[in-house]
Amino acid sequence: MEKNNSFIDRIFSKNWIPFAILAGLGLVLYFQTFFFNFTYLDDNNLILGNQYFLSNFANIFQAFLTDVFHLSHSAFYYRPLMTISLMFDYQIGGIFPFMYHFTSVILHLLATSLLFIFLKKLDYKKELAFLFSILFLVHPALSQTVAWIPGRNDSLLAIFLLATFIFFIKYLKSEKISNLIWSLVFFALAIFTKESAICALPIMFFYLYFIFREKKLSFNKFYFFIGSIGVIGIWTLLRHIALLGSPSLTITEMFRSVFFNLPAVVQFLGKIFFPFNLSVLPIMQDTTFWYGLSATILLALIFFFTKNKRWNFIFLGLLWFLAFLLPSFIRPNSALVADFIEHRLYLPIIGIFIILLETDLIRKIDLKKKSVLIIVGSVILLFSILTIVHSQVFANRLAFWKNAVQNSPHYPLAHRNLGAMEYLDKDLNDAEKEFKIALELNPNEEMAHNNLGLVYVGENKLIEAEMEYKKELEVNPNYDNAYFNLGLLYWQEKKYPEAEANWKKP
Repeated sequence: MEKNNSFIDRIFSKNWIPFAILAGLGLVLYFQTFFFNFTYLDDNNLILGNQYFLSNFANIFQAFLTDVFHLSHSAFYYRPLMTISLMFDYQIGGIFPFMYHFTSVILHLLATSLLFIFLKKLDYKKELAFLFSILFLVHPALSQTVAWIPGRNDSLLAIFLLATFIFFIKYLKSEKISNLIWSLVFFALAIFTKESAICALPIMFFYLYFIFREKKLSFNKFYFFIGSIGVIGIWTLLRHIALLGSPSLTITEMFRSVFFNLPAVVQFLGKIFFPFNLSVLPIMQDTTFWYGLSATILLALIFFFTKNKRWNFIFLGLLWFLAFLLPSFIRPNSALVADFIEHRLYLPIIGIFIILLETDLIRKIDLKKKSVLIIVGSVILLFSILTIVHSQVFANRLAFWKNAVQNSPHYPLAHRNLGAMEYLDKDLNDAEKEFKIALELNPNEEMAHNNLGLVYVGENKLIEAEMEYKKELEVNPNYDNAYFNLGLLYWQEKKYPEAEANWKKP
């Protein structure tokens, strides 16, 4: 009997070795992120601003009855599992960032391992499943999910949905009730992580009818979908309680939002194949379409030369990609500039992987050939280097917002927040410049006038500061900080009645 001596054979000589390689590579790749700070995009609100909530384990159940930012109005984001994950980190690390970053890396490693298992469940060769799991692990476009603490919501979603699919497939093949229960449990965890988990249901229907392909589907094959109705019902009720009083979007508004943002699909596709123009806060206006168009042409050519196409798997991949990507195009406020942050690609990219695994270019790869290993290894090395370099822009708040401004110069939010970071660092001149740019781009940019007023106070320009506070209240009449700052200004000027009047404002 011929011995297995190739490098690839040794990897699969024991079941634990592929997982150990994925874990080791991931830890090396993201080790630097353990020592990153907060970026002050959501992470400051989720952690620093919610210490009273995160510090008490008794609030675990309350996490299911409030939005993730604990707002009393204008709440849109129902993310109980995200909050609970931060709660566990807080018990160990308090407000220090290390534990949050450590957990985010571990979640990425777990999602990668589950992807390996999932692709094998789809009956792809273990070598190819392992290759695409490594690509998922090192892909630069996914680094924001790992290096930016709030991005963990997408890795949590991927973990729960991949586990849902794995147990769902096992149930279809074995009909063991334990597999059905575990599949429903993980689906419940997924939907309480992010509402887009609902999009898994049509994908699972598609798999059942067009890939599983049992000649006569028995009724018990549909037990999962019956159980999912109960899960969705409980989720709908709790979500309604949590977001009660918040503005809602109509179906028409949702479809309109997705339709107008559809061109971003091409840009996301470009970042999958050519991840060279990454940004912490990309907007469509400042993101090139050339990489996406090149990726589309490349994909078309690969399929043109592919014979014996398995259209059911190809459509499975396409459905996966679009079903999990398009919901992220829905914007609660169409008046604001839409951003297309790269962590939203974390789950959809698996659909593109499935499509690529159906091409002859990938199917015919022989990883036991030295020349092929060199090419594949070079791509993995390139992606790893890009990931290490790009991850550094999440190291602290100033690096983050400088990258945002550099890559999205037409985004007023980027300028406004870079100005805020420079103000915190007592760099008043640069802060003033950024606030003014933000207001040039959007004269009604919330908090920009207020922040500019703070700069003027620091420069002892009290008349200009008063004007800016008043302008803020014209465009943002419910902003309590502007009333407080205006009252403080009047107090400094010994205008005590005016100060008192502003401080008493609701």
